Amino acid sequence: MKAAPADLANGLIEARRTLVLATADPGPWSAPVYYVYRKGRFYFFSSPRSRHVVAAMASGRCAGSIFRDGDDWREIEGLQMEGRLERVRAGTEAARALGDYVKKFPTVRDFFAEETFDFGRFTEHFRTRLYAFVPERVFYLNNRAGIGKRGEIRLPWH
Repeated sequence: MKAAPADLANGLIEARRTLVLATADPGPWSAPVYYVYRKGRFYFFSSPRSRHVVAAMASGRCAGSIFRDGDDWREIEGLQMEGRLERVRAGTEAARALGDYVKKFPTVRDFFAEETFDFGRFTEHFRTRLYAFVPERVFYLNNRAGIGKRGEIRLPWH
């Protein structure tokens, strides 16, 4: 039985670590960010002064991609997404996202030695804020199905 595109996309989201966020305000720009995925949102930490954050917040729009590359064009697989960026303030959502982030990227703990840390200490230490890329349209591309074969999908909600 063939896997559904949404299931394949979910596997890709779980296997990858980097979302490339793209903006076009005032000019084109892209930036790779480490992410965790929760409930239809890609959470990442970034400086509030970074070019991608400033542009996405100013325009209200941005795009994102996650992909698996390969040595053969048939191995290219990815998600092409358009949506918006939201700042996530301290609270339950931020605490859960940080917990998931540390599970996915455990070396982050190395910066805090034996200290316990929370959302406030984390963002203060790294001078970052938490953002969520919220995709509104998502396309799944898989070159094993043929060049240019992509279709719009709904992302899994976990």
